[in-house]
Amino acid sequence: MPKETFFNLPAEKRQRIVSAAMDQVAEHHYDKVTIDRIVEAAGIPKGSFYQYFENKDDLYVYLFTEVGDTKLTMIERLIAQVSVLSFRDFMLAYISQLKQLEAGDARMAQLKQEFLNQCPQHVKRQILKSEMPKYMRRFQRVIEAYINKGEFRPGLDSKVATYVAVMSISSLEHYDYAEKEDMLSVLLRTIDFLSLSMG
Repeated sequence: MPKETFFNLPAEKRQRIVSAAMDQVAEHHYDKVTIDRIVEAAGIPKGSFYQYFENKDDLYVYLFTEVGDTKLTMIERLIAQVSVLSFRDFMLAYISQLKQLEAGDARMAQLKQEFLNQCPQHVKRQILKSEMPKYMRRFQRVIEAYINKGEFRPGLDSKVATYVAVMSISSLEHYDYAEKEDMLSVLLRTIDFLSLSMG
């Protein structure tokens, strides 16, 4: 994660560095992203970079943490609507908002592909180690809210249910798709299956 000196920077300068880094990460393969390119795009001296980050991997972890925090904020906003949303509608609203986020900022979709296809395993592990516990805890609140609402059965193990739901939905790219079967239809069936199994 960034050093304290990064967080002490004026907000505008922090944003400039993050934006330049996101552009580079979204546009180039991991191996082609260089500190030189990032500092040139951000308009800062190269030596400054190392006052803010340990290395390129440190920067990568921070960028993906920022993306993860955006998703957590979306979940938090939706939790406030649990009383009027079924679990199915909650999940569809969340996925719709993710798609809108990616549509509104092309870098988001590119960063997702970067993470899935180009990030070295040691960086990916570091990102997941940092982000998954936060995501799981937040999503567990969703499951517990639906238990309290009566949509899921009392006594449901919310931690296990959270793990099953998150891993099922986040791993749809590994599903064995039949011909003409798309991710949306599989996602809907997965959500319906989870709703029935937890209800």
